[in-house]
Amino acid sequence: MPSLHAAVPAADDEFTPGALGGGELERAAAVLRERGSVRLGRLGGRGDVLGTAGRLMSPLWQHRDADPDGLTAIRDTGRHEGRPGFAGLGRGDLAPHTECAQLLHPPRLLLLACARTADAGGESLLVDGRAVLAELADSHPAALEALSAPRAAYFGGADGHFAPVLENLPHGRWRLRLRQDSLARFSQEADAHLPALRRAVERNTTRLLLADGQGLVLDNHRVLHGRTSFVGERLLLRALGQPDPRLALEPGFPAPWSRPSPADAEVAVGRG
Repeated sequence: MPSLHAAVPAADDEFTPGALGGGELERAAAVLRERGSVRLGRLGGRGDVLGTAGRLMSPLWQHRDADPDGLTAIRDTGRHEGRPGFAGLGRGDLAPHTECAQLLHPPRLLLLACARTADAGGESLLVDGRAVLAELADSHPAALEALSAPRAAYFGGADGHFAPVLENLPHGRWRLRLRQDSLARFSQEADAHLPALRRAVERNTTRLLLADGQGLVLDNHRVLHGRTSFVGERLLLRALGQPDPRLALEPGFPAPWSRPSPADAEVAVGRG
């Protein structure tokens, strides 16, 4: 598992709030489409985080735990540890997952900005769904078949719904949806292949430690995120939303190979 145990150094592909307000938005959009994530730097505070989110998302999505301005403080509250669906507000390990997987339409973009690093631990975990898809297709095709079934999993509580873990979209594109806690239940067929899925997730996990003022924008339909347990007063600010049309994000993500989706098959039949 690739790991960066020190704070991530600044890089040429790290975008700042000022750059995104100028001519770099198109380049950031290209990086997001290609990699599923964009690195941010020199975020000076809550205003910079809000401004950056506003340039990338239209509109911001109001999460259950968000403050009135739309940002959620991700920290140990001292009262959420062990509660299903609230693990992010504790200090324990958080398995890689899709944000708001229980919703019919999870928000597409997720921005995480580090306001205060932990004294120890608190590494971010990122998993590219494209790599997971490629591994399953190559080594475990039966697992991919079971996990892409329409009722492969049930996400959420009484108001949740059934959905594939890896959804085959039209035009050879895919969408990933996963959580790994008690609010995810899997069909008998999918459950038999969870070990293969979890191995693929683990093998394709990148660990990194954000420094104060650094952040990430993730395609929530492609990249899973989580974290390691931590000690101290770690604080991240989170924004969720739909992508601004200028980012030109198509549904899902492209696979390195393709096969006809059910929607494509129906179109072909109609043309015949």
